[in-house]
This record gives sequence, structure tokens and C-alpha cells, in this order.
Amino acid sequence: MIWLTWRQFRIQALAAATVLAAAAIYLLVTGQQMHHAYTVAEAACRQPRSQCGLILQQFQQAHNGPLQLFQLLLLAMPPLIGVFWGAPLIASELERGTHRMTWNQSITPMRWLTVKLTAVGLAAIATSGSFSLLVTWWASPLDHVADSRFGAVTFATRNIVPLGYAAFAFALATALGLAFRRVLLAMALTLAVFVGLQVLFATQVRPNLLPSTVSQPAVNASLLSQAGGIGSDGGNDLLTVFNPGPAGAWIQSGGNVLNSQGQQISFSEVSTCMNGGPQGMAAIGDCLAPHDLHIDLTYQPGSNYWPLQWYETGIYLALAALFSGACFWRIRRHHD
Repeated sequence: MIWLTWRQFRIQALAAATVLAAAAIYLLVTGQQMHHAYTVAEAACRQPRSQCGLILQQFQQAHNGPLQLFQLLLLAMPPLIGVFWGAPLIASELERGTHRMTWNQSITPMRWLTVKLTAVGLAAIATSGSFSLLVTWWASPLDHVADSRFGAVTFATRNIVPLGYAAFAFALATALGLAFRRVLLAMALTLAVFVGLQVLFATQVRPNLLPSTVSQPAVNASLLSQAGGIGSDGGNDLLTVFNPGPAGAWIQSGGNVLNSQGQQISFSEVSTCMNGGPQGMAAIGDCLAPHDLHIDLTYQPGSNYWPLQWYETGIYLALAALFSGACFWRIRRHHD
């Protein structure tokens, strides 16, 4: 049965191995070059009077194109695995009726399904995991500069969560193919369900997997020294602190500057401090401190990154196990 599964799956396996090998060669070669360039940029930033912001911006721009491409490929890999590996795995045999011939060769339906799910499922997880490992290593200097580990795309294309996505997409597509016995229908449903769940998870589930930290820091020199800046945002006159949370935190809400009554204040109300006044963030913070201003800040601390990775991966693996169990239940019921 293992040999038969390999015979049926060998074209997909060889194609995936070829693409993965080509990506690995490119990522390893260019990754070494990029890591060296990042070391040089860091050294330049430590020099007196260096324009560190400009140096790091140029470093990011030089590698932004390949980063976007590989992130897109990694996002597309799990649903493609589901569509082209999972959906036809059982549905194609049920459509053609070839499963009956296999079952008549002293191979039970449960063993037939076990070998197929295990062999192809492990290949799906290994393929997605290997690519994720390569991209995570390759993009680490860019992620360090951007400080955006919690960004929706960055979070979904790094470390271990792509393994959970691949396992879920494969199991989902296999279960849909077994339930509806039509390959094209299973492919379409897999794409719709997977994309819908990804959007739901990123916007509703992930932000609430762990309790957020809520605070009301005062707008002063201490806050502005660690923030990304202060000014008006989006073309309006409202005063906003940019990236006000601790380093590496996921800012979920907050930034608008409020007075002691909780009302938003405008840029013009503190124009003396903002225009032609003190120089530097700390000096601006000292100037604003007597106004008794604060921001309402909600965020996930940087220490929650790996717990969120594990929780999300575990949820997707649990869903994969659920759909795999549904496949066994369906086969047993059909055979009985």
C-alpha cells in the first residue's frame, strides 16, 4: 500500500521537492549575503553622526521585493497543498471507482485511508515546515529592523504556524473530497473555508487568545523616548503618539493623545511644543508633561509571541485531527 501511494503521489512529491530545493538554494545563498549586509549596516549605525534610519531604510528597500514574494508563496502553500494534494487524494479514486479494486486486494478501507493520510499528510507538513524554516532564517535581519513580528503576514509566514496551516488545509480538503466525492467541488470549498478561517483567525481569534495588557501612560519624556514619534496622523489635526508600546510589543489599540477628561486633543492645542519649540523627543515630552496628557494603550507584550505561535499551531493541528477523524468515520460508515 505504501508503494501504491508513492506511485500515485510521486509526481506531486517530485514537483514539490524540486521547487523546495530551488528555493533553498536561493535563500541560502542570498541569505548569507543579506546577513553580511545587515552586519555592515549595524556597524555603520554605531559610528558617530551616522544616518542610521536612512541606512536601515535602504537595507530594507534592497530586499523588500524578494521578501514579499516568499511571503506570498508561503501564504499560498497550505491552500495549494489542500487543493492539489488533499482534495484529489480520496475524491479522485471515488469518482473513478478505483478504490473498490484496492479494497479487493486484501487491503482494508481503514488501512488504505491510514496510509494515504499519513504519508501525504507528513509530506505536506514537512514541505511547509522546511520552507517556513528557510524563510524565517532568511528574513530575520529584515524582521529585526522592522520590529513587526506580530504583523498579520509576518506572523503567518514565520516559525511553526505554517505547519499547522498545512496540516489543516490537507485534512480539510481530504475530508471534503471524501464527503462530496467531487474533486473540483472539494477544491473550491477548501479555498473558501481556508481563506475565510485565516481572515477570522487574524482579526478575531489571535488578538484574544491571550489577555491583553491595558495601560494609560502619561505623555512625557519617558514615553516619547521609547516611541516612534509624535504628530498628527492621517491628515487630521489630532495628536498621535506613533508606536507607543514597549519594544517588540503588538499594539492593538491606542496612540491618540487624550487630556485628563479623556478627550482627544488637536495638534494646534500644543503647537508651542510641536512647532519650533524643543528639539528631540525627550524635550518635546518634557514640554507636554505639564498638560497632563495620556494615551489609552492596549497591547500584547513581546513575550507573548511564542505562546501565540504555539496556541495557533495547536488549534490548527486539532482541527486537522478532527477532519482526519471525520475521514475515518466516513470510510467506516460507507464500508459498513
